Amino acid sequence: MAGERVAWDYQESQRAWRSYRAGGLRWLAAAVSCAVLVIGGAQLVLARSQQLLDEGAATTATVRSADAQSVTFDYDAGGRSYTETLDVVSGRQYATGEQMEVRYHRADPATVRLLDEPRRIPGVGPALVVLTLVGVAAVPTGIGVTLRALAWRRAMRREPWSLARLRVRGADLVLQPSDSAGDSDSAGDSDSDSDNDSASGSGSGSGSGRVIRARMLATSRWRTKAVQAMDGRELWILPVGTRTLVLTADGAGTLYGLRRTRPRP
Repeated sequence: MAGERVAWDYQESQRAWRSYRAGGLRWLAAAVSCAVLVIGGAQLVLARSQQLLDEGAATTATVRSADAQSVTFDYDAGGRSYTETLDVVSGRQYATGEQMEVRYHRADPATVRLLDEPRRIPGVGPALVVLTLVGVAAVPTGIGVTLRALAWRRAMRREPWSLARLRVRGADLVLQPSDSAGDSDSAGDSDSDSDNDSASGSGSGSGSGRVIRARMLATSRWRTKAVQAMDGRELWILPVGTRTLVLTADGAGTLYGLRRTRPRP
């Protein structure tokens, strides 16, 4: 793909870009799905609790014990005695021995609710919390990936690909442009590449012949490992502004983002 043609002219480049953008759209779709499930789950809990209040049979219960979080009470239904503990969400204070009205399900007397406390479906509360956290995390991730994809597409429509050999140095990635003077393998392995990194903050980094040190702009661990697994390979790189690079490889099927770093002192 090297040459004077811009990166976007190649079908493989466009497929890799669409694959990367699809990842961001999946994050956004996950956030929307979580929001729908949270809203639907909350409405289901409230609807079932309200139905029990409207259609349930009334009886009198006696408070056995209570604190700020829960209340335990005894009641009779269908000729049997039941004991139930419900969460206190209204802020009301219940006293031991207090008489109060409750509503129970006519077909299942063990299902009961207090007039002031909605009945919760077991397990739904924690599930809604987890879905909310996932949705909150997915929104900025999806937006970030989508915005990066748009910026990368603009750069791919202006710039050509150039080859560089990748060397992994811990968390650092060292890229040696393949058209530089000397053996790129030895240059990638040599400690002297740290001294040449002064060029990493200037120029396009494509065809400059200077070592580029960078780190991943990864959104997941597997993407970082995928790039680290390419250690020693020649990859395609393309500058996006002065600080960011886009990286791909033949057959990779996606794009990876890198941010240039300053040389270590």
